[in-house]
Amino acid sequence: MPPAMRVIIACYLAHLALEILPLYATPMARFELFTPSMVVIGLYGVAMSVALWRKQQWARVWLVLTTVMAAFLFGRLLWRGVPIAQWPDVAAGVLRIAVGAMLFLPSVRHWFAPRRA
Repeated sequence: MPPAMRVIIACYLAHLALEILPLYATPMARFELFTPSMVVIGLYGVAMSVALWRKQQWARVWLVLTTVMAAFLFGRLLWRGVPIAQWPDVAAGVLRIAVGAMLFLPSVRHWFAPRRA
């Protein structure tokens, strides 16, 4: 596994943590389905990380597509102005866009290339 893949997986998991953990300080955390839904989102992130680690091309494509959508939402967040209290959202957005961009690095593309027999 190239070092860039390790960085991608670490950044993706850090992005998930920065998206999920601050939500526990909001009033939404009092709802009974909040914790189970956050666990499902966390499991999704872990499953995507494992799929990347196992060279699943569909996971790479899916992350790029969802990163494009996340980049538009991040741009909208920045356009409206971000209060300093939302720094985890900004950090999560930057990490998510970085993950999407790093998936196009040459060593990563080689990692996902089909092996010839």
